[in-house]
Amino acid sequence: MLRIQETINKHYPNQVEIDYEKYLEQTGVFSLFNQNQGAMSIIFDIKRCKIVNISKNITTFAGYNRKEFGENLTLSLISLLTPEHISLISVFATWIQKVLKHLPKTFRVEHFLNCWGVKLYHKSGETMKCHLSVLPLESDTEGKPLLFFISIQNITHLMKGDDYWIRGVFGKDEKKIFVYHSNEDKTVEQEILSEREKEVLKYIIQGLNTKQIAEILDISPNTVDNHRRNMLARTGTRDTTALIHLCKMMAIV
Repeated sequence: MLRIQETINKHYPNQVEIDYEKYLEQTGVFSLFNQNQGAMSIIFDIKRCKIVNISKNITTFAGYNRKEFGENLTLSLISLLTPEHISLISVFATWIQKVLKHLPKTFRVEHFLNCWGVKLYHKSGETMKCHLSVLPLESDTEGKPLLFFISIQNITHLMKGDDYWIRGVFGKDEKKIFVYHSNEDKTVEQEILSEREKEVLKYIIQGLNTKQIAEILDISPNTVDNHRRNMLARTGTRDTTALIHLCKMMAIV
């Protein structure tokens, strides 16, 4: 926890006061919708490394009731991260600073982030692989996010392997996309899927088979299958159904 706070203080040296109540009202309905969909929602102050609010379905999601989580919600939630993913918050805080530092201000106005493959322990001792949708609620004058609304969903049935990914979409009209992969520990400025791969995936969603897709795109069936395998490997998904589900969650297709 101390290392996490040191990393955050490095990137957020200035104190900023935030009106939490305003955002609790704004996100209340969406949080309730998430609960109905089986997702857990939190509002997170990254500067103070503090969970401001957490949805009432903690027990349903993680097996712990609110009392068991105690007063320090942040520490309790961090303790659920598996050892290989315990550094996620530090990695995320550093990653977003590096990305924003090299972006023109026009791309800092609006952004949306996803993180998937993150491993959390359930109270039963089983490991969950989760998808996090991260929406900045408030940012400082430089465009660095201060307060996040985070929706956490169990996607164990979609994932394989032990890696996690971070994907950020920056900008309102014109957009820039960056992807980080924990296994490679590097960031690339490109979408997780190429334009051709997205074309193939859209036809798969429409129910077309490999031969039909090959004919439409004027490529060989082997090339179609290669695109499919590459998409599975690049996203860490178990199968084509899981790939479709994950890409829809991130609005890639």
